[in-house]
Amino acid sequence: MNHSAPNSDPPHGSAPAEAPAGGFGPYLILAAAFLWGTSGTAQALAPAGSTPLVIGSIRVGLGGIVLVLGAGIRGDFAGARRFLRPIFLLTGLLQALFNFSYFTALSLTGVAVGTMVAIGSAPIFAGLLGITFNGERVGVRWYAGTVAALVGLVLLIGGEGSVHVDLFGVLFALCAGFSYSFFTFLSGRLVREFAPDAVIGVSFMIATAMLSPFFLIVPLGWIASSAGIGTMLYMGLISSGVAYMLYGRGLKTVLVSNVGILTLAEPLTASVLGIVFLREPMTSTTLAGIALIFFAQVLIVRRRPRAGARVRASRPTVS
Repeated sequence: MNHSAPNSDPPHGSAPAEAPAGGFGPYLILAAAFLWGTSGTAQALAPAGSTPLVIGSIRVGLGGIVLVLGAGIRGDFAGARRFLRPIFLLTGLLQALFNFSYFTALSLTGVAVGTMVAIGSAPIFAGLLGITFNGERVGVRWYAGTVAALVGLVLLIGGEGSVHVDLFGVLFALCAGFSYSFFTFLSGRLVREFAPDAVIGVSFMIATAMLSPFFLIVPLGWIASSAGIGTMLYMGLISSGVAYMLYGRGLKTVLVSNVGILTLAEPLTASVLGIVFLREPMTSTTLAGIALIFFAQVLIVRRRPRAGARVRASRPTVS
């Protein structure tokens, strides 16, 4: 498979390359978001003694191994010195921050609320980053989708007092939403120069190295149980490794401002699974919120770029 971007970056000093929007990219990101959405339920079903820090660290570590091995087999690390750029330290830091903040939020305020706030804030952060730094031009569909998604989130986390909202949990979730969006912004640029699996895999391994010292101060005995092994293998191989393979390929053709709305399939999935398997409350406002988020995603997925329309994808400015 050819991993070069459809329109690779030009040499320094020339005009930035442009990458076409559309294709299967939105569906790849939706599939990735669905797999991510199973992580909260998997964490909730993990053995007693498990901690958000360990779960997040192992998830990103195993996912990184899968991605790096796949990229290595395909020869995607030719010219490996290019991966020593400081920007990869930043993407690794963002992944470490996201995983720690995200799973801490879930433990404090529940799967449904934590996931909804974390990923639900992504459209705003991602849209602002894409507009400010990539010069993306968003239309009525993006604004309508964002408004619909935010209203849906409000209904899901505040409807009829059906769920518990922890302030610190919400703050951790917002931190996760920002770090995730910033990682998406940087990765969306890097995948136009490097193979997607290599970009995300290297970032994940750096994040794992940053998180590993904390293993010395948290209990790890639960990992040796059959339930612990099963949970970690699923989280690392499926909800991380496979999901990010799909996600990286989707980033090559999807606007950063649209990625945030498409990945709301994650909290949508998390909410449904939380209701079905964890018996979290289901009310009329919950259903209305789910419906609005689904509507927001349909607006973006069904978007058809004009003939010849292209999106600027400039080279990363961090060297």
